Amino acid sequence: MKQVRIVYNTGQLSETGTPVLRRNVIDVEDSVAEQTASQIAQVIGALTEYTLQEAHLITTTQVF
Repeated sequence: MKQVRIVYNTGQLSETGTPVLRRNVIDVEDSVAEQTASQIAQVIGALTEYTLQEAHLITTTQVF
């Protein structure tokens, strides 16, 4: 199973002065490559009011 994890910067600061981040995880097909995951993150990021900070393509393998 693969997932795209997107991290957004809300533009706000916490009480300690660090940026407030939000995360979103989207399940994708196992055939999705890094380039496609990047495009997915950019399209979804354009639909939000937050700034896209980073995106990760995560591959999970069940071992038990």
